[in-house]
Amino acid sequence: MAPSPVLASPASPALVYPDTLKLPVRRFALHHAMRAARKSVGLALSGGGANALSQIGLLKALDEERVPVDFIAGTSMGAIIGALYSCGYSPDELETLAHSLNWQSMVTLQKDYSRSNIFLEQQKIRDRASIAIRFDKLKLLMPKSLNSAQPLTKTLDLLVLNALYKTSGDFSTLPVNFRAVATDLVSGKRITLTTGSLSEAIRASSTVPILFEPILRDGYQLVDGGLVANLPVDELNTVNVQYKVAVDTHGSMYATGGELDLPWKAADQTMTILTMQQYPAQLAKANIIITPDLENHKATDFSDIKALVDAGYTKGKISASIIKRSIENKTPHGTAIGKYAKSLLFAGEGPEFREHYLLVSSIIHHATDLNQSLQELLETDLFTSVYAELDSRRQTVLFHLAPLPAIRTVTVSGGPAEALASEEIDTCFKPIVNRLYTNEAGTRALEALVKKYREKGYSLVTINSTAIESGKLQVNVSSGKVDGIDIRRDKNITGITPVEREIKIDTTQSLSIQNAEESVDNLYDTGSFSNVSISTESPATLHPDERTLLRFSLEEKPSSVLRLGLRYDETNNAQFLLDVRNENLAGTTSSIGGWLKAGRKNNLVNMEFNMPRIGPSHLTISSRLFYDQHLFEQCNTAGETINYGIQKYGFSPAFGVRIRKNGQFIADMTLQNAQSYAEKHNDTLLKTATTNMLSVGAQFTLDSRDNPLIPSTGSYTNIRYSMTPILLDNHDIFWQVSGNHEENIHLGKKTTLQLTGLFGLSSSNMPLSEKFFLGGPGTTYSQRFIGLKENYLPCNNMAAAGMHLRYKPSFAILFPASLLLHYNVGNIWEEQNDISLAHLIHGYGSSIIWETPLGPARFTVSKTVPFPEKDPIKETASLQFSDTIFYFSIGHNF
Repeated sequence: MAPSPVLASPASPALVYPDTLKLPVRRFALHHAMRAARKSVGLALSGGGANALSQIGLLKALDEERVPVDFIAGTSMGAIIGALYSCGYSPDELETLAHSLNWQSMVTLQKDYSRSNIFLEQQKIRDRASIAIRFDKLKLLMPKSLNSAQPLTKTLDLLVLNALYKTSGDFSTLPVNFRAVATDLVSGKRITLTTGSLSEAIRASSTVPILFEPILRDGYQLVDGGLVANLPVDELNTVNVQYKVAVDTHGSMYATGGELDLPWKAADQTMTILTMQQYPAQLAKANIIITPDLENHKATDFSDIKALVDAGYTKGKISASIIKRSIENKTPHGTAIGKYAKSLLFAGEGPEFREHYLLVSSIIHHATDLNQSLQELLETDLFTSVYAELDSRRQTVLFHLAPLPAIRTVTVSGGPAEALASEEIDTCFKPIVNRLYTNEAGTRALEALVKKYREKGYSLVTINSTAIESGKLQVNVSSGKVDGIDIRRDKNITGITPVEREIKIDTTQSLSIQNAEESVDNLYDTGSFSNVSISTESPATLHPDERTLLRFSLEEKPSSVLRLGLRYDETNNAQFLLDVRNENLAGTTSSIGGWLKAGRKNNLVNMEFNMPRIGPSHLTISSRLFYDQHLFEQCNTAGETINYGIQKYGFSPAFGVRIRKNGQFIADMTLQNAQSYAEKHNDTLLKTATTNMLSVGAQFTLDSRDNPLIPSTGSYTNIRYSMTPILLDNHDIFWQVSGNHEENIHLGKKTTLQLTGLFGLSSSNMPLSEKFFLGGPGTTYSQRFIGLKENYLPCNNMAAAGMHLRYKPSFAILFPASLLLHYNVGNIWEEQNDISLAHLIHGYGSSIIWETPLGPARFTVSKTVPFPEKDPIKETASLQFSDTIFYFSIGHNF
């Protein structure tokens, strides 16, 4: 753009202004300042999965070489990286994120809920099933995707929420004008996203069909933009970008069919094939094409992120100088002022401007071209405005410069009370206090202040205003509060109370990213929602005085669920599970339904109602009708095996209080008919009977394990007391108290040590149906003791402790596998007076557990150390402790 002289009259001096950049400033700034003219720069960032992480290295190189970026158009992973860079994340921060995020978990088929954050009842239901199928009014609903995308949704939502800059609903208001490209799955049209929720836009652009469910937005079903424009260079034309940089990171295809062993690899191969036809036309529109050397790296391989970033950085360093030369403003020759008398005038007086004078006097003294001199002065970034007063008749030129005012002290007002210490604030502004500074340095200081708040978890605190007066910089920051919470349910199935009680946001306090994340997790882990999204973006049409709302967008699941399970083990042979229930009864998140287990040796039917929380309180209530029958074996003194059966049916209500989501303390009552019987009535070791009884009890349970069978973190505690009075057919009072604790200690990335302990005490007249059982790998009927057969030791009193060391190798053994070593010690006693530590059973063994699609498959070899010869228990029970015991099972334990 040519200079614009303003002439008052032929005899008056002319005012000459430099060419300036007309793009709006969207970053924090101490002052509005002129910027030297140049060409606008836009990046088109392609998709490419893991390969697109090389774009981080490219951005890092451009930042170091001070190459400006004004616009970004991104597709798929390029949209994710471009959006985060546009809203204020630095390349170094993006690199840190790339290393810290578990990218593989976002695309795998593993469960995407936190077991330790769901109700105990939900843990039991989900632990025992292999398959879950949902129904909508008896209509079977087939899954639209292989992955719920909740981990990806949550990650992107929280990153955008905690970003330095917010969009206010319009992506052009970000420091870097951003747009994402997606595809409408119905029409096949390209959809460019420039407004609304930023995290939703980049999620839509990166939604791989089949792997993720399409994003419903504005009547479109949006999926990966790579289907129509994997490298959207032409999007930069729509915003009149003058210099277009195409960054191509799509990578290579899989060379053999054997490499396509996972669904997401097949999806990536499909996307790559589709994009190959688009590239020639898009590349032709670019001024420069940057292709990092990825050496046939695959888009699904996130194993070496550093190498990917370094590849982009290398290419960025090479390309930066070319871009800088190409975007320079070709300033037309101005007035030749080599022989003119030159002077300068600062806007204001003071000794603080002496340093400015020393820095720019050389530019002015050696100036030969007026336009070029103004451009050089502006490029120092030391001034808010620069212009010249030219008197051609007298051959004089006076340069008018408005330096940035000196800053001697800084005061920060507003914001969360006592969030930052004065030392932390001083660190942010140290580069600009009592020293010469640039406009860019002022911006970095303000951004550093906001980043300090972000590090403390305050996601919405931002700069309201700045003012400099008499050397004192006054910075006012916002409170970081939201004015309200907006809850949007797509089907309006779930009531508002179950939703609000899971949201841990206090609108009277500054929004905390930790509370936001907890709220998202709580809502998703209710099991009522297939997707939970959080945002603060508002439609661009809102007036500035509109309230700031925190929005929760909830995609509700149909409440009817059918669950199926299969299991085989060496004791009970084949077993089948069928579970049918409504998991969101009348929108309360309560459940009602039933489940049955069928097998040759055990059968169970349960009809259950469970309300995990009564309204907003932490009280809980449940009830069940049950029928339970199972068979077990015992050896008599002659070594013969006798089959026993226990059968129960009855009704059990419970009421209590919730202790966090994964714990509870309840009181219960059980009215039941209990039968115990033997196959041979004339040769029984154990007492059999049929009794109607009423029992009352209390129980405390806390389960924070991440997996019930092979946990790596968390603990489990259960303590129970029950008492059966003289009622109905029961002629004696009997009682029972038991406890079980399991602690999992994470020793390293692949190793876990589990410590266990259990005990049981009861009165001596306990019927067989109520006795404890010890032995086996642990089931609903028998407590774990490696080295003994399942149900091997029925008793009134027991105690045992164990250690179990687990190692999970990084490679698969057919399936992901874990190797375990077991040791336990304990014993049983019929009478409490017999309890002694003199004679204990020592059991040891080793296991391998595979994580298969049907559930865990376990194989264990174990053995016990024999009792001393004079041990009375061995003599009476004829236990063969020296035998090697094998356990095998496949499927979940139900």
